[in-house]
Amino acid sequence: MTESNFLKFTNRAGWSFSWTTLYFLFALPLIAGAKQDHNETPLELSGYSLSESYQVDDDQPLNFESPILKQLLYRARNTSPKSRARYSQFSQATTWRDMTSQTEDFRFWTFNRPALLTKIEKHAFKQDTSDEEIKGVYVCHCESVPHSTEDSTTPPQKLIVLSRTVPKALPVNTEINQPIRISGFLYSRALEAEGSRLVFITDRIQWYPQEKTDKISANQVELSKLGFDLGLIDSVRKNNARPLMGQDAEAFFQMLAAMNRFAGTPENLFKEPAEALSFSDIFSGSPEYFGDAVHLQGVIRSCSPVTIPHQDIQERLEISQYYQLMIFPDLGGAKIIIRGKDGSELDYQRFPITVCCTELPNGMTAQEIERKQCVIDGYFFRFWKYQSARTDLVESAGQLSPLVIAKQPVLVETGIDVLDRGLLFFVLGTMALVIFLISYFRFVDRNQKPPLENILENLPEKIDISGIDG
Repeated sequence: MTESNFLKFTNRAGWSFSWTTLYFLFALPLIAGAKQDHNETPLELSGYSLSESYQVDDDQPLNFESPILKQLLYRARNTSPKSRARYSQFSQATTWRDMTSQTEDFRFWTFNRPALLTKIEKHAFKQDTSDEEIKGVYVCHCESVPHSTEDSTTPPQKLIVLSRTVPKALPVNTEINQPIRISGFLYSRALEAEGSRLVFITDRIQWYPQEKTDKISANQVELSKLGFDLGLIDSVRKNNARPLMGQDAEAFFQMLAAMNRFAGTPENLFKEPAEALSFSDIFSGSPEYFGDAVHLQGVIRSCSPVTIPHQDIQERLEISQYYQLMIFPDLGGAKIIIRGKDGSELDYQRFPITVCCTELPNGMTAQEIERKQCVIDGYFFRFWKYQSARTDLVESAGQLSPLVIAKQPVLVETGIDVLDRGLLFFVLGTMALVIFLISYFRFVDRNQKPPLENILENLPEKIDISGIDG
């Protein structure tokens, strides 16, 4: 259409629009929509911009030496569960099919998805400088697991997850079949011999074993089924015998949340109760015992409610409070001697155990369970160190105590409790008998008339007095 024809058309219709006006009327909604579709907020956590995301090429062999790939590994290491949970909300509605067909639109977004781990390989970087902190990466071969109803119609896809660390209990270069979760960045669609693979970058994979192995007990599997990431035990083991720190805070709160989810009675917590650790087992020092089931008995010295101040923990793990108990087990006259690295010794005839539980016995307060005998079925977290009056007196670095996480303490009766109850029942029974006898005799006395009253009641209506001289 020429300019004259256009002018004639608008003149006949009486319109006053120009080409510029029409362009803005139709193009602005498209521009606005494009801007919304390419919102940079979902990829902010990666530290990269939208323009930088286009520097990664898809359908090319994976380049492990890419500066962007390495930088994302460092970025993933510095992200917290809180921030990953927040940014993964943007990708909740994204399907596996969307990621595969529109990888460039979701690059550097944060995803939190279940997957199936089939094999782990280790890849070392070519060291350009000796001061690089991350010297290699674990290449985790995985398969996708349906995330939504739409995903259920999509065949499982082969995935590659590049992770800075993996759980130490998982074998390398071995075919496996383990449920995991990916919490990290979508990086690219890489070309492999068998076809294209989505590539994710994360700091660590979350591990939820569903079957017992030579390294995972049946009771740990039950803990995993309650939502505890068993791979976190590595960080717990690393911080053993130290004060509670931020490095294993996620493991601590996850284990509490797992106990909170358990719907059964405390006595039915374990699948194999006979395999639960004893008090002496804990002190054997085996590193395999962290995160395993434990069965203890002792007297509750103190019980204090603790409020969790972290809003993230309250919302993400759905737990806002727990109870901290100090328990003294019966050592049977034995002594426990703790030797410090400096050669100092502390001996105990009563050794404290710290128990953190999510509930108290029904209807009881924290004060009411103190000085009661109890049984604890829970999971051994690790040894932790805290300041106490005794350690301050000898200028020790702190009091060492096993930390156990449980559902609730189960109160039990001791021999003294049974004797006291029997004596109480005897005294109450005697008092009841005395009260009954007193009441009975009072009732009988009230219903038995004196002799004069009986005589009057038996007199005839008329008395014949004839034959008696006046």
